[in-house]
Amino acid sequence: MKKTFLLTLICYQICQIAVAQKVNIGEKCPDTKLTSLLNYKSAEANLLTAFNDKPLIIDFWFIRCPPCIATMIKLDSLQKIYKDQFNILMVTSEKEEDVKNFLNHNEKFKNLKQPIVYTAHLTSDLKKMFPHFGEPHEVWIGKNGIVQAITSFYEITSENIEKFLRGDSLNLPEKMDDFDTKYAMGGQALLISDEERSGGKRKIYYSWIGDADPRVPSLSSRRNEQAMPGIHLIYQNIDIVGLYREAYNLRRTKWQIESARVITVSKQFRDTLRLQSDYRTKKNVFCYEVFLRDSSESPIKKIMQRDLDNFFQLKSSIRRQDVQYYVLSTLKKHSNNAFSTKEKLHSGYIENKGDSISIKSMPLHTILENHLYNDLTHDIINETGYNGAVDIVIPQSKDIKKLKQALNKYGLDINQETREENVVILQDVDDRQ
Repeated sequence: MKKTFLLTLICYQICQIAVAQKVNIGEKCPDTKLTSLLNYKSAEANLLTAFNDKPLIIDFWFIRCPPCIATMIKLDSLQKIYKDQFNILMVTSEKEEDVKNFLNHNEKFKNLKQPIVYTAHLTSDLKKMFPHFGEPHEVWIGKNGIVQAITSFYEITSENIEKFLRGDSLNLPEKMDDFDTKYAMGGQALLISDEERSGGKRKIYYSWIGDADPRVPSLSSRRNEQAMPGIHLIYQNIDIVGLYREAYNLRRTKWQIESARVITVSKQFRDTLRLQSDYRTKKNVFCYEVFLRDSSESPIKKIMQRDLDNFFQLKSSIRRQDVQYYVLSTLKKHSNNAFSTKEKLHSGYIENKGDSISIKSMPLHTILENHLYNDLTHDIINETGYNGAVDIVIPQSKDIKKLKQALNKYGLDINQETREENVVILQDVDDRQ
């Protein structure tokens, strides 16, 4: 007697394990036992035996779900249109009392005839056989007991019902819910999830601002995405002024006003110190990244301008304005012996000699970009027509007259001039004019 009871218990447990397994499209649905039934002749029944004498749609729903309610009404209407040629089994995790109150207090469901399985997560294996996260969730089972489709409520249409009743192949999009909370419940950044699961193919646009990273060099980079066509801009360890310079495509923008060299129309710009960076301590130095699918240069740069304004609480704009420059030119009827070097550029050097700076075989553009190594107030425009290496000795001084005298000896000249340029204007957001 004991052996018989033990064998029966083991068989029951094995059957329960088998029934509780996930059922996929194209597989035979088990004739699992259902309990806690409403709107049926008994409180218990077997799934296929009781409800699969016709094609069957299992509708998972819950009370506080407007799409669920709309789907229940639609299914009821379609069942009447097609004269009960298919069965409907409604499945919910709600308690019996809550289900009855819901039906009794909702005019649309007072005459609902479809059988309902309640507390499904406790009393049946349906949720294990057809696992899902969001509802409504629809399971289409043909008269042969084969699962033909698992869909969202969008697929509940007259056209699909007709195919279902004819036994045609449905080929409907499968509703596949993810149970990993880092994906399904926002447990990690969406961008990271997209990279992990689809190689970034779903992304359309994103931008990101972060603090400086001491492990990487300062750089500006533009990448053309291979997996997804678009523009991808990366700026590592760049100060605020540099970021705005890139945002407005003014790599040679002329920035004025104190050491920050920023033009602002606000006379009471409150916090000019935040425009001054320290690359040693990484103070006021940032990283920025932006991607835009199928974009040209203009839209993504406008996004960058907006991002910077929002983050730094500034109002930026661009306009034509007179800007002071030093202009380097050549003297007429004078040999340019500064250009006479024959040495290769890589052998160039700069040497400080007390009151003077000796520059040997250095590219002219490098010397000018460094303001003649004298930290001059204004940028220098090269109008000599020459970009090669030079050999010169100049005074270690910001006095433009002294620099002029020294450069004249080499057939060069330097003068302060005004040129109209595109200039970026930065204002405090509450200081607009």
